[in-house]
Amino acid sequence: MDKNQAFLWFYGSGDLRKITSSVVCVFFILTLLLISAPFHAVHTVPYSESNYTYGFGETAVGSANAVALTKKDLLETIVSQVNETKFKWFDSILANTIGPRPYDLVSNMEAAEFIADELNSTGSIFATYQWFTCADKEIANVIGTLPSADPGNQSKIVVGAHFDTVSDSPGVDDNGSGTALLLEVARVFSRCRFGCAIEFVAFNAEENGLLGSKHYAQQALQSGEDILLVINIDMCIWDNPDAPPNEKIWIVYDGTVPYGDCERFADSTLETGYTYVTAPIQKISSTNDTYVSVKNWLRSDQASFWAQGIPALWIFEFNGFQNPYIHKPADSMDVESYNFTLGAQVARVVTATVAKLANPLIVDFVPPTLWIVSPSVGYKVKSSKLTVTWIGSDAESGIDHYEVKLDEGGWSNIGNNTSYNLTKLDDGSHTVYVKAVDRIGNSIEDSVNFTVDTTVFPLMWAVIIALVPASIVSVAVVYFLRKKKPLTSPHL
Repeated sequence: MDKNQAFLWFYGSGDLRKITSSVVCVFFILTLLLISAPFHAVHTVPYSESNYTYGFGETAVGSANAVALTKKDLLETIVSQVNETKFKWFDSILANTIGPRPYDLVSNMEAAEFIADELNSTGSIFATYQWFTCADKEIANVIGTLPSADPGNQSKIVVGAHFDTVSDSPGVDDNGSGTALLLEVARVFSRCRFGCAIEFVAFNAEENGLLGSKHYAQQALQSGEDILLVINIDMCIWDNPDAPPNEKIWIVYDGTVPYGDCERFADSTLETGYTYVTAPIQKISSTNDTYVSVKNWLRSDQASFWAQGIPALWIFEFNGFQNPYIHKPADSMDVESYNFTLGAQVARVVTATVAKLANPLIVDFVPPTLWIVSPSVGYKVKSSKLTVTWIGSDAESGIDHYEVKLDEGGWSNIGNNTSYNLTKLDDGSHTVYVKAVDRIGNSIEDSVNFTVDTTVFPLMWAVIIALVPASIVSVAVVYFLRKKKPLTSPHL
């Protein structure tokens, strides 16, 4: 048998055709798998609870729907949220970062913007500017409104403090302390809903004749607003060495009107303070001339409301008229007798008083629960696309919305969806963040890092390019051989 006959016999044999067909099938299967791989890249990852430590928040303290809690329980919970460190930080920003803030300096507007930003950052309180004129200059009060949760009750309580200073004073006590207290009470109340509205008003130009509060009070009277009570905080951290131990803070009320129009609120504040705080406070009438002449009781913003017949109290350190540091550069964070613990006690008294009068309907200081289901931590993605999924819940006020961001990008509000498609991902390491926000404004974040590596695709396509021609040649050979008549094996 010559070489040509052997070749024809070998390639025409039935066994070889079977072998060749098997090889072709393998080529086809590999080719199809490689071609289809991009369309089957894993976009979501199976969830494994064992990969996560949830760190759920503590059991919700509840709201009006938590019937086991009494009103006293709710008030104690609200008061407990006052944070001395945060209160002091607010004051330090006003005094150290912004500094003196008389009505006619740029720093005055910087302070107004800081106050508005802090109020708006709560997510529940909405800040606006109330413009008016002082010495031919347009300046503004800042008004932050926490709406009433009872549509049938649009009356309101006002918590006020002036934020301006004299020209050369950083105003830590006069009146950074009152403004900081206002912001801290607002921060706490932003996680509550009450049976009436609460307004947080930072008055301007108090040092120029109570101009901001006069404008606010006149506008409120003209609009027929129903103001239940105004609490004005002006100077509340000086620990006067002459003060009796139980009288470091005064509640100044209008003693020229009937008891029911003002003094009863001072008594209620005293009772509430003793019940929830045990603060060193006492009431004092605007007719009391033991320490100063009575005209001095008209030197702060509550006087603007007294003039309009609106009930108002002045929270004031014991005989603060004697404070040797106010209206001077010395009114700074360095004063040893400035007692921020005392100021925090005052904040708790104001918090308890207003909350009791406003009637808390919802109290929710517990953030939602949230965990990212997929991808898992450190997952490697072989595609430029990825679907992120998560689970969130809130037993108290309910989830309001979710937000998502990738790496250092901005947050995107995606409503109540619990998944989000990431596209056009670059190769490398990434972190996806998810935030759950409840209807009160509490929020919580979770994040997962993952890696994108699409470099397997060029290699895959190189293999495909090599396999496809080989598969075509194999098919052609099989087709050709099946057309031939099988040869009879020659005798050797």
